[in-house]
Amino acid sequence: MSMTGRACALACAVGLAACAQPPAAPPDTRAADGAALRAVVKEWSALAEAKDAPKFASFYAEDAVLMMEDAPDIHGKAALAEGVGAMMEDPNFALSFAADDVVVARSGDLAYETGSYTMTMSGPDGTPATETGHYVCVWEKQADGTWKAVVDAPVSDPPAAAGE
Repeated sequence: MSMTGRACALACAVGLAACAQPPAAPPDTRAADGAALRAVVKEWSALAEAKDAPKFASFYAEDAVLMMEDAPDIHGKAALAEGVGAMMEDPNFALSFAADDVVVARSGDLAYETGSYTMTMSGPDGTPATETGHYVCVWEKQADGTWKAVVDAPVSDPPAAAGE
């Protein structure tokens, strides 16, 4: 091919590339994903109330972390299942939570949820001790389309002042 032929071929290739359409953006599934995640949170809370530790732990990703106040972080689904199972064995254990807000990334693969919770455990004297608080939970959509918690971070409300 002559030098002129090569220059023409190159000019045509550049021209065609400039005319190429950019790839279409993926569909925006945030509303549907948010609704699905709210349903997941309701189911997860019901499992906590039922003290079903194995099913409750199944909502965590394999590499999830639970970050609780005044306790070491719990890493990994197996450790979470063990830790949550031990908490649920407490005769006074009760946990309920609800999402106040769910925000899904435009990419549709990550989301976070904020909400409030109430948890009761046995106090040092064996009587029920209840705490309330708020939390943030980061979710990741799995290859099969399910949502799994990757970071779960509850934060206790400050104690009520005397007389409140």
